[in-house]
Amino acid sequence: MAIIASAYFFGLTPGHVFAQDDFAAYVMQAANLVEHRRYTDIRYVPNPEAPWVSPANGYPPLYPLLLAPVYWWRGLDLRAMKMVTVLTFAIFLAAFAKWVRPMVSPRLRVVAVLLVGLSPAFWNYRDLISSEFPYLMFSFLALLAIRRRSDVGRGWQHAGWALLAALLLYASYGTRTIGIALPGALLGAELIRRRKPGRFVMLVLGVFAGFAIVQSVLLTSPRGYMAVAHFSTTLVLENVASYAKSLSHAWESGFSQAAQGGLTVVFSGFAAFAFWKRFRKGSLEAFYVVIYLTILIAWGAQIGVRGLLPVLPIYLTYVVLGITQAVERWKQPKARALVAAVAACMAITYFGGLRQRPWQAGLANVNDTSAQELFTFLRSQTQPSDLLLFSKPRSLALFSGRAVGSLGTEEPASESARFVRENGVRFVIQSSWTPAAYDQLLASGQFELVFGNEDFRVYRVGERVE
Repeated sequence: MAIIASAYFFGLTPGHVFAQDDFAAYVMQAANLVEHRRYTDIRYVPNPEAPWVSPANGYPPLYPLLLAPVYWWRGLDLRAMKMVTVLTFAIFLAAFAKWVRPMVSPRLRVVAVLLVGLSPAFWNYRDLISSEFPYLMFSFLALLAIRRRSDVGRGWQHAGWALLAALLLYASYGTRTIGIALPGALLGAELIRRRKPGRFVMLVLGVFAGFAIVQSVLLTSPRGYMAVAHFSTTLVLENVASYAKSLSHAWESGFSQAAQGGLTVVFSGFAAFAFWKRFRKGSLEAFYVVIYLTILIAWGAQIGVRGLLPVLPIYLTYVVLGITQAVERWKQPKARALVAAVAACMAITYFGGLRQRPWQAGLANVNDTSAQELFTFLRSQTQPSDLLLFSKPRSLALFSGRAVGSLGTEEPASESARFVRENGVRFVIQSSWTPAAYDQLLASGQFELVFGNEDFRVYRVGERVE
């Protein structure tokens, strides 16, 4: 565990890819906490045609709160912020090793920690400022605290663990709103086991609700997410197919797409077998997986494997449990053959996945020379009151100090022009990777090219935009 955690700290870069644009929102919210500005002021102008870009009232506050000391001490040091994020993964890994202990033998515990810690899915996210690692830390610490309640008696110790569990449940929710799945799972598992919630659960949920209400009143609430949620049968089916495909990235080796898909089906079959047994027993983590995936699939937006990272450790644990249970049912020669085949497949898959170049390595980065030239131009040649238009608005707002809006990926040119007119957009920034909506907008009116380099072009909005 210590070796794996240490490896995560090596190779962290000072920049950040534009593609994962929400990193800039976390940084600006951390700066707002340090500089005593309004928490939700991140200079983003929402567009109804691009509802998924950012919640209008900001992200939950716990992750920016973790980044705030770095901003206070080091300023806009993205590498230091990544180190804090990786540190939360190291703490999560320790919590996971503790959490999985009663479920498997000592040897399989090592296997589970290796599968989680060396998973290419996690490894590829280590060089990002993202809320998934802190969420993993808080959620698994919460699972540990809730389990601990069965080891203490009544009285002040019982109440103390309830308070700690409630605080960690809130910390999960305060890091990612979908963390509401954890208290929901706690209640569901309690109802299955005891038919009615006991004092511990009622105390935990009551304190959690208090923390959540205080956050909604003082900082931000989930209404920004609910405002853009869209529920439909077609969308749910599309999301099921999308996330099933995303799950295959957990077994991505780079050798063969067919083998990747086959391994996903086989290993997921083992995981489903173990899941069903745990669910029937009323296991908290099984209910958590169900509620988490239900929210993720029904919400609307597809965020790929990133959306599955918080429950991926449970999935990998279920793979180990499912294989173990299958081995126990088979005769010895078959069991040995199964273990050997599984071990070989996992080793080859992880070796291939870890040797691949990270997906973000070839993407545009805020530290690129062309991006730095763009930021310098915007800070020096535009007014602080000017509104800009760019496909990654939070990144541009962070480094330019200007308000920025965005267009929808498939937004009609007429709607784009209306957004420009009604909001008084002064400059449009285009790059080779901006959506086609930007090309359509620039073809619909008078725009003057005022800056250009190998990656970016800046256009001043003229009088006629139709």
